[in-house]
This record gives sequence, structure tokens and C-alpha cells, in this order.
Amino acid sequence: MKWKPWVWILVGIVIGVPLLFALVGILAGFFFPAVSGARQKAEHAHAESTAYHLKNAIATFHTEYRDYPLTSPSGDFTTDSGHTLMDILLGAAPHKVPGGRNPRGIAFYADKEAKPMAGGRFRKGITYHPATGTGELWDPWGNLYRVRLDTDHNRRVENPEVPATSAFLPETILVWSAGPDGDFDTWADNIKSW
Repeated sequence: MKWKPWVWILVGIVIGVPLLFALVGILAGFFFPAVSGARQKAEHAHAESTAYHLKNAIATFHTEYRDYPLTSPSGDFTTDSGHTLMDILLGAAPHKVPGGRNPRGIAFYADKEAKPMAGGRFRKGITYHPATGTGELWDPWGNLYRVRLDTDHNRRVENPEVPATSAFLPETILVWSAGPDGDFDTWADNIKSW
């Protein structure tokens, strides 16, 4: 019996379409991990770059005013507006910053606008409030950065890592991100400026 051409077309579609989907699935299985790995590397590089930019902004502030933006016995700060570190570095109006820590209103730090996430968090940039000139600095995973300063001016800072290889680091400014897991206590994935 001889089959008509439309039967061959129908057989080709019935066999070919599932094979095409299987091939696309196999290729996606190879492609997705590569894209995911590249994205993770890009986010890590962005967080590291931001940490170094923030460290340089604080160092530039120190050069300009011969003091750190904020002083505290512990020297620990975060990049949210509650601690005013970013407000000072963004050059908020001097009357908006407690203690007049940046009386000339110099902008020592600038970055792109952060992207909103769920739960009132943001990622990759600054949530800038134009009316007050204040803002917060966020990492790629929706966490604030932490900063530790040599507020007693002895050219060393207590090592925040636990367990630490040494009690103090020969640095004056430390900046770090919690990394992808969002936990500052797991140091394996934290992004550090030292």
C-alpha cells in the first residue's frame, strides 16, 4: 500500500515536534547553568566594585576633613540612612546630617538608582531621596553593606571575620557585603574590600 504525501507530513510532525522539544530541552539544560554562573560572577564583581568605591569615598572624605564620616567606639556602621553614613557621603544638605559632618555638602559617593525587590528591599545601587538628599546603599542581593572604621586612628581595625586569622587587620576602612546568602556570619561567600 502506498501512503499519500499528507500522511508522510503528518508522521513527520508527530515524530519531529517531540524531538524538537527534546532537543531544545537538552540545549537549555546545557545553556542555563552557564548563564546562571555568569550572572553570579557578574553580581559578585559588582558587589566587590561597590565595596571598593565606598571604601575610596570614605578615604576621600577622610582626606578632605581629616576625620571619618562617623565616629563610634566600635567603628561599625551600615549603609542605611539610620546611621547617616550614606547621607554624609552623598552630600545631603548639612542641616540634614547630625553633627554637620559634611558642612560643604560635597558628594563623595554616587551610584545608579537601586532596583526594588519584595519586602521593602532594593538591589544594586542607591535608594536616593531627593527631597532630603539622603539614601541607602544596597548590594546585588538586597542587603546593606557593613563598614568598619579605624575610629581610634591606630592604623588597624578589629577583624570582623569569625574565626579570624588575626585579631586586627592593618587597614583603616573595611567594607563588606553579606553575599548571596544574605548572612554576614557565613564568611565563605561574603564580599570583602580587604
